[in-house]
Amino acid sequence: MKKTVSHLENYLEKVEGVTKGTVVIATVYGDVHDIGKNLVKTILANNGYTVIDLGKQVPAETIITESVKANATAIGLSALLVSTSKQMPLIVNEMQRRGHKIPVLIGGAAINRRFGRRILFTEGGEAYEPGVFYCKDAFEGLDTMDALIDPNRKPAMLEQLRKDADMEMNRASQFAPTAATGQRSSITPAPIALPTKLGQRIVKDMPLEMVLKHLNMNELYRLSWGAKNTHGKEWEKLKKDFDARLAKMTKDALKEGWIRPQAVYGYFACQADGDSLIIYDNAENKKEIERFHFPRQPYDDHLALSDYYASVESGQMDVVALQVVTVGQAASDKFDKMQAANDYTEAYFVHGLAVQAAEATANYLHEHVRRELGLAEEQGKRYSWGYPAIPELEDHFKVFKLLPAVESELGMSLAVSGQLIPEQSTAAIIVHHKDAKYYAVGESRVEQLTK
Repeated sequence: MKKTVSHLENYLEKVEGVTKGTVVIATVYGDVHDIGKNLVKTILANNGYTVIDLGKQVPAETIITESVKANATAIGLSALLVSTSKQMPLIVNEMQRRGHKIPVLIGGAAINRRFGRRILFTEGGEAYEPGVFYCKDAFEGLDTMDALIDPNRKPAMLEQLRKDADMEMNRASQFAPTAATGQRSSITPAPIALPTKLGQRIVKDMPLEMVLKHLNMNELYRLSWGAKNTHGKEWEKLKKDFDARLAKMTKDALKEGWIRPQAVYGYFACQADGDSLIIYDNAENKKEIERFHFPRQPYDDHLALSDYYASVESGQMDVVALQVVTVGQAASDKFDKMQAANDYTEAYFVHGLAVQAAEATANYLHEHVRRELGLAEEQGKRYSWGYPAIPELEDHFKVFKLLPAVESELGMSLAVSGQLIPEQSTAAIIVHHKDAKYYAVGESRVEQLTK
């Protein structure tokens, strides 16, 4: 059976009278989203496992204590952020220290298979004998659990895991990034004229039909709707089904208003100070009201986002744009309502469209910013916190301070980790420099996580 979303219903059919084991699942502390965890819960439960769901933002101690109390067959951990994913090796290390022997399954957008292999090894250098298994989706989670309870399959799976982990650690030691040398990029700033009006602007209503024209269809269909590995005639059929589904969902969204694109954006006078970007109240008195510090690449072009702006030493003033967009709380409410009604298939599609609609809203607003600043089409780049150039989320608190209408007018908030609420939202800094490009400040997200 092919494991694409088109066959999701097959995995949601409940198997009666089977008890395979107990799985304790949780979204780790600081992470407020759990679409993947909920799908894992349903598929495991429908295929014979007893699932204890500890919920979202669960501290490590609670996860360990409840798993031991339940005599769990395995622990399932979910995280979407680089920062919150750091809870995963913490839990594995503590399980090892206490002598517990419960396998750990991990998943989420911020991590990958290499990360799972690395955290198999604890701080003392020993491998966590029960195993740490990365699962790219709910289907692989089910396969992994079925192998763990099968005495004929489990030994070979553990042996392969250890081999892969040993190879990964050898690779890491050979290709570890070197320490920063103090070298800087060769970017020449190209400041632009400041807009007549600085500060925030509120966009309470955007035309949904126009916004959805900015959808990345490949990401919607192949990533958010699960058709990543579908090709040929099967893809042609599935795409036709998805096109019809999207048309219907768009019509429903226009009628019911469950996707409501809104935004707050703003322009600020600024200057670069080394790896930092100083934000001023205005261009005349140069009163500093905020400062963003950007990490610098330790290799390649040695870039930091501040390099793209006029420096304090130059005496020139530059401008930076910030934006926060959302499709509103109604999308999350619709998703929660569907899950509560056990309508997981439709919930999956609603979640995927809402997330991609938020990205489409960001694209739509970014184009508007380019026009207002007089930039050429496609000039500059938009960088979001949590991604490779600026991987940490703490600066979201600074963005909310500079754009207070995000809270007062859009009703948005931040989790303790800096995560945006509602989930279907994005925040970004817009760099206007014509040579701006995307880059990473670490070898990968794995390196960022395992420092």
